[in-house]
Amino acid sequence: MELIRKRLWIWFLLLGIVGFLYVWLAIPREPEIEKLWHLYVKLASYGCILGCIAFFPNKLKYGHLLVYLPFLVFLGYLIPRVSFFGVTGNVIVTNFESVGEWYTLLYLLVVQMINFSVSFAYRMGGGTPGRTIKISLLATITLFSGFLDLAFYTINPVEIPEGGLIYAHHIIVFLGHAPSYDQTIWFALCHIPLFLLVLFAPFDKWFERISRRVQDRHRRKTDAMATIANRG
Repeated sequence: MELIRKRLWIWFLLLGIVGFLYVWLAIPREPEIEKLWHLYVKLASYGCILGCIAFFPNKLKYGHLLVYLPFLVFLGYLIPRVSFFGVTGNVIVTNFESVGEWYTLLYLLVVQMINFSVSFAYRMGGGTPGRTIKISLLATITLFSGFLDLAFYTINPVEIPEGGLIYAHHIIVFLGHAPSYDQTIWFALCHIPLFLLVLFAPFDKWFERISRRVQDRHRRKTDAMATIANRG
């Protein structure tokens, strides 16, 4: 996996930066998913950042210290911004215009930063690309499964709105309406096969096979060029 290990993470990093900037600057910060392609762009950006983490070189002498960097993001931006809404009361009830900003910070950044931080820590601790991807994907599947939405109405002293789980916007995209609590349970259970598929998928073997083919193709091309040069 030498070729993949050395080059691929850089391309993923560049694409991830471009994707993140587009999501952060160009897509409206709203809880609702107004356009389905907005979700696709966000997922593509997530995939590129995850690819960068999974193939990031983890044999650096002081590479483990890079795991400290997410703390700067949390303590220098995310936590102060999210705390602002709670401390000032500037949330849904008092200022509806701020909902999009709060929702984006909490669910698009904080949750994913936890995901990426854990995955990155595993990778820098010696984890393989395949297992690193598994950690992140399993967390993302759990997030999109509706587990979080069920937990909110289960552990908190709040009643389910008459219209169903009206804040489960990613589920609404699939069903076309706000799901009931029971529908959300079934929606979550339907993610179990996908969860198991990712859990047992031999990602590292696939990456090794792809890398071997790329290297063999590159070697044959190099040999062919050398043969032509020698004949000349």
